[in-house]
Amino acid sequence: MAPPDGATLAVDPNVYYQAAKSLVTLAGDIGTAVTRDLVPGLAASSGMAGNYSAVTGWNTAYRKHVGDVRTAIMTCAAALAHFSDILNIAGYNWDAAEYNANPSPNKGTPPQQPTLGTVKPVGADVFPETPDPSGDNGAGLVIAPDWQSPTPWTGAPNGRVDALSAASAAWDAFAFSGELLTSPMTLLDVRNSFIGVQAPEVQDIEAALDALKTGVEQIGNVAATLAIQTGYHRDRLIDARQKLSDAAPGAFPTHPGVKVTPTTSNTSLRVSVAATLSVIDVLNAANTFNVTARNTPLFTDFAKTNYAVDGFVASDALSVLPQIQALSKLPLLAESGNQGDNTAFIGEWDNIAAWYSPTAKLTAVNLGALDAYGPQMKSWAELAVKYGNEAGVDPRLVLAMALQEGAPLRSGLGSHFYDDLQGGPSTYKPKSENGIDAGNIWDSARVKASELGIDKNGVGNSIGLTNMKVTPFNEVKAKYPEQFKGKEWSDLVGNDDLGMKAAALNLKMLNEDAATQATPEVRASQPKDQFLGSGYNAGGTWERSLEVATGAGAFLEDDQHHEVEHGKSTINVVALADTILCGSGAYR
Repeated sequence: MAPPDGATLAVDPNVYYQAAKSLVTLAGDIGTAVTRDLVPGLAASSGMAGNYSAVTGWNTAYRKHVGDVRTAIMTCAAALAHFSDILNIAGYNWDAAEYNANPSPNKGTPPQQPTLGTVKPVGADVFPETPDPSGDNGAGLVIAPDWQSPTPWTGAPNGRVDALSAASAAWDAFAFSGELLTSPMTLLDVRNSFIGVQAPEVQDIEAALDALKTGVEQIGNVAATLAIQTGYHRDRLIDARQKLSDAAPGAFPTHPGVKVTPTTSNTSLRVSVAATLSVIDVLNAANTFNVTARNTPLFTDFAKTNYAVDGFVASDALSVLPQIQALSKLPLLAESGNQGDNTAFIGEWDNIAAWYSPTAKLTAVNLGALDAYGPQMKSWAELAVKYGNEAGVDPRLVLAMALQEGAPLRSGLGSHFYDDLQGGPSTYKPKSENGIDAGNIWDSARVKASELGIDKNGVGNSIGLTNMKVTPFNEVKAKYPEQFKGKEWSDLVGNDDLGMKAAALNLKMLNEDAATQATPEVRASQPKDQFLGSGYNAGGTWERSLEVATGAGAFLEDDQHHEVEHGKSTINVVALADTILCGSGAYR
């Protein structure tokens, strides 16, 4: 609290205000560098790599990398602008709280609420989609005999030297612009300005500023890599055309001494031959050019690198992007004059970041490590990874659905299941020889009850390893019909394979049709796995989850419904699944 005369503040709000001002400036600076350095050069890069068959993978990689870094640039600028608003509000809350706590009659006028949204972030209007590197620039090499129509050789490179140069120069200018190079140091200075500020939210503010600093650095690194790679491409393209030009005089052995004139242009090589050529002559020449091309650095690089899969930028080059996306979507703090409201974003940031994090895909390392859990758990684990990877759903979440639903009964351990499993293989001793029969009997009885119109609370009966009701099963089947040909809901009885597949695709459906449309407030309120776990328990239909995602409804927690509790417990069970799958050394 401030002393009666108001001379000293417990927390100086100007630290927040100045930090917010610096972030606004940085957001504007990034926009300046984009419009000055990137946009004009990239606008001139349409079709720069051509469309010959060898360049397809490179084009795919470039499109992906450019799309990723464009998203990162716009997201980072938006996060800088948005977090500046949060800092301004946090500063105001301290300012107003201290003012209100000061009993002095001479404490002056109350602080003004900050003006928000003072900078327009970099949007699609400022940074439009970059042109496609693939383009039909005509034949890369044309054989033009006297008195005959020219014959194109379609295997030749038809990239544009000028466009590759423009793209390389644009990425280089942006990567090494004064704005981008000085931003990390500015953000470090802003972070350091909070040293000594005794406020509960400071640690998270510092972490956010660290993430922004890393984000700017990663963007610069990727831009520099794109500059290098497009420059390499241009140089190798020029070299390939020169080698093809050098090979031209010897490409027509049946016409010794004939005048052959190679002419190189921006997109192609024209080989004029002062002779009449037969079809065999043209085929022989094409073969010569093909062999020559294959031995150039341009083509050997394309052949040895699976650009379409591996690209030429490291897979973790923009690893901080989920955190930056989360910062850009944080709900604003309440401008309440209560400093306690400043802690609202603590925890919200981590929750939102999880929604933007890429889905884990597990890779087998030592499946024998699962033997310690017994054949039943090993089978469940392998099925969860198989169908989770195929569906694009975290296999740990898929396994968690089984562990939360039908596994306790089918292990024969019932209520002791979690306690025994949490102790690891040394304490997990399933009695599955009894559990499997109990599960099948229970499921068969539920199928029969459904046929008689008897179910729990009028919402349908759940069957199978992953306890699925008929309505979500049919929704999933309708959405992914190829995966469920000839299968009905009743087939889940005794079929762990089908149960795990259905659960994985149910989670995929809930994610695609509901979670992707969640509001920032919903994302801030709970981790994504909790949302999906609650949605699975709340009937498993996309309509129900979409209602919650858009803020039109909420998951329930009462005597009959335990949707919220189920979602919260999903977090712990996913951690347990991670111990089984990855902690055991079976997967990574």
